[in-house]
Amino acid sequence: MKLLSYIFLFVFLLGQISCSPEEAEVSKISQLEPFGFNVVDKIEIAEADTTIKIPFTFSDAQIFDFNVILTVGSNSTATEDVDFALGSHSIAIRPLDKAGEIELIVGSDVYLEDDEIVYLTLSSDNVSGYPSSKTIEITIKNVGGCPEYVHNEFVGTYTVESDEWADWAAGTELEVENVGANVLSFKYNCGANALPIILNIDPSTFEISGSKQEYCSYELPPLTKFFGDIVEASSIVNTCEKTLVVSIAHSDANGNAYGSGIIVLKKK
Repeated sequence: MKLLSYIFLFVFLLGQISCSPEEAEVSKISQLEPFGFNVVDKIEIAEADTTIKIPFTFSDAQIFDFNVILTVGSNSTATEDVDFALGSHSIAIRPLDKAGEIELIVGSDVYLEDDEIVYLTLSSDNVSGYPSSKTIEITIKNVGGCPEYVHNEFVGTYTVESDEWADWAAGTELEVENVGANVLSFKYNCGANALPIILNIDPSTFEISGSKQEYCSYELPPLTKFFGDIVEASSIVNTCEKTLVVSIAHSDANGNAYGSGIIVLKKK
């Protein structure tokens, strides 16, 4: 009887062991599969008003969402927001997305200069560190432009090429004087009462600007003061041809406006 009890106990324990659940296998996946940016190493772009798209892709290891961060290197010789601009400094990538593109906006340059380079680094804001960062070299090729503005070269005698306001006849010679650093002046043909019209030159853009200023008094009668306000959008120094293109909006002391006219002066 005791032997039978031992046999029964053995069979019971054996059944308990055989019915216990198996222990789960420990995962062998300890980290994401590495991947990076598939994008060109170097690219050349003509220096002209244009927008280009630079594509990039990822391998099948890309399974999560992140932002591509675009950083312009301090060793770049081109200046952001002057020579070029980026459509965005951050590009959103969704889970399983395998591609994206960089929008690069290039502007034409007034200067005659050397080619310029942009070192653009692509990186991820994901804590995994993937995709691994990549730097591409973008060369902006110079395709023209004019010499830099050298102030003293624009002081002296000019010939009037045209004057829509008709104070100066075409072919007339007049003097453009030095008023200060990057500041010139000339007078309209209105006799002894003529006052200088001040031209402020921006050497980085060649644009001419100037506030509203009295430039003459005419005996109409009565004696009436006239004012000129430089229209900056259409006033510029052409360093290739050594000309001053000055658009002036005319008005008088009584509040009357007479429209604008362009005078073009060419250095002798």
